[in-house]
Amino acid sequence: MKIAGATKDQWLAHLESTHPADIEMGLGRVTQVAQTLELFKPAPVVIVVGGTNGKGTTTALLGQLLAEKGLTSACYNSPHIHQYNERINRRDSATSARLSTDDELCQAFAAIEQARGNIPLTYFEFGTLAALWQIQQWQVDVALLEVGLGGRLDAVNIVDTDLAIVTSVGLDHQDWLGDTLDLIGMEKAGIARANKPLICGQLNAPKGFVDAANSLQANTLYQGKDFFISSKDPLSLKNSGWRLEMGGGSIILPQGHIPYFNIASAIAGLRAINLLPDGEGIKKAVSNTRVAGRLSYYPCEYNGLPVTFILDVAHNAQAAEFLSEQLKTCNVGVLAMLADKNPATVVAALPQIDCWHLAGLQGYRGQSSKALHSRIESSGCDKKLSCHDTVKHAMIASLQAIYESSGDEKSDSNEILIIGSFLTVSAAEQALSSIEGLSQTSTSTIEK
Repeated sequence: MKIAGATKDQWLAHLESTHPADIEMGLGRVTQVAQTLELFKPAPVVIVVGGTNGKGTTTALLGQLLAEKGLTSACYNSPHIHQYNERINRRDSATSARLSTDDELCQAFAAIEQARGNIPLTYFEFGTLAALWQIQQWQVDVALLEVGLGGRLDAVNIVDTDLAIVTSVGLDHQDWLGDTLDLIGMEKAGIARANKPLICGQLNAPKGFVDAANSLQANTLYQGKDFFISSKDPLSLKNSGWRLEMGGGSIILPQGHIPYFNIASAIAGLRAINLLPDGEGIKKAVSNTRVAGRLSYYPCEYNGLPVTFILDVAHNAQAAEFLSEQLKTCNVGVLAMLADKNPATVVAALPQIDCWHLAGLQGYRGQSSKALHSRIESSGCDKKLSCHDTVKHAMIASLQAIYESSGDEKSDSNEILIIGSFLTVSAAEQALSSIEGLSQTSTSTIEK
């Protein structure tokens, strides 16, 4: 590929075209390139966040907390919703944050391309190295790095980590990580470092995680043991406030816009490395942290009928169980999932949804709505299922069904949940502006 003058889209196409068809998991290749560019410590402080769910919300809160402490940070997340630039972003203050620019991405890709020589890299490995290079160029105080898959063998795990956080341990990516919580927990604990803090946000962590953390000689702090959430309903975001207890003290926090467990893990982590802001700073950070595609509410009107779309990237049973606690009155859903996920467990975790409008997703990992229907139906599901080619078509069908059933009584509590993947949320957000008869009545919010 000709490096000079290449655009972002050309680079991304190059990353996809050079992705090896058959390659073993391991850190050898990515380590070689990182050694050439000295990328193991992209910032004075490096924090790695892994877990089945909650990585994106936890890294977002960490950035806000660090800003309240007066520190700059840069974050590497994956995947993205709309554009690749979302994966590498920086925060200079509580009110100043930005995505990487196209030019910055191109420079980072070029640096990795030149350094790798003939070393084959996967799409994610290439992107991870580019993120480390860009974060290093930005010269921020703290690097926040989100694990892509698992932990032990993930490309992010080459760095010299000061703090590791595992937000949760659930069943996902079983083909790669194993089909039990013990095996998955062992892989996720692999981001820990000897004599460095490891935060476990999973209540009753599986034995595989505990054994791996002990073997790595990490200084592990467990939610429910070393730090506690004092709440009658710790999964609910509906309460006006809650108490976090740790280290012999406690703090009363606002409800925030992300799960309590993730808030607690982020706070416990920064406390462990002495980078936690004061009490008021913590409260501001919790109140201000919002993450796109996580319980994102879109109030709309459809031909005069008030309707609220609720978008979430949830794609496994653990994430769906959390949504079920928040959305007890929502009974209509749109679902589109990648072929390597388990749709039956997601549907089962949301028993309040009576009617599912299934949509297909394009791409080599995608699947048709009919395939999705077959997998859910074969599990014994007795919910009403309908098939649609795209997320947009499924949204239209859900709107029409609610409109027709409303009759003369126009309720203002019509909610439609849209979940399944980052691709699903992206397609839904794009469709919101193009469905005939639908108009947004206000900008999206993370919580009602």
